Amino acid sequence: MNFHDGRMTRKESVSGGEQYLDSVVRTASPAKLRLMLIERAVGVSESLECAWRENPGQGANEQSLKLFELINELLRGVVGSKHGDGEELCKQVSDLYVFLLKHLLLAEQKSDVNSIEEIRAVLQVEAETWRTVCANELPAAPVRLGFGSRTGLNLEA
Repeated sequence: MNFHDGRMTRKESVSGGEQYLDSVVRTASPAKLRLMLIERAVGVSESLECAWRENPGQGANEQSLKLFELINELLRGVVGSKHGDGEELCKQVSDLYVFLLKHLLLAEQKSDVNSIEEIRAVLQVEAETWRTVCANELPAAPVRLGFGSRTGLNLEA
């Protein structure tokens, strides 16, 4: 590791953050991954609102493209059996994401901040739903570190 005046350089801190994110993503449950996508979409919609407030008439931009990609990824993640209990629910959720995508495309034409606020509100409700799902998931087994069978660091909290 390179230190300059006792501090890590920006390059090392970024790679450390990327390593942490990579670790979180690799160990997250499918529900937690979905929640992360939704939370990112909420954040991007907030950035888009700010960009359009500061520069009315800007139209499609990097944030609107990111938001489109995130909502599209959420849509692709809606899977279920073609015949079964989840079929109707999957159709409803898919329809919601298609609606959000169309709403975004229309909003881009006039940099409509109100439409982005509406999209963000729907995504926030969706995020709260998935937070509840994640909170009700069975916890992972406690991690024990140490040497030998009689000693160890119990990371249960």
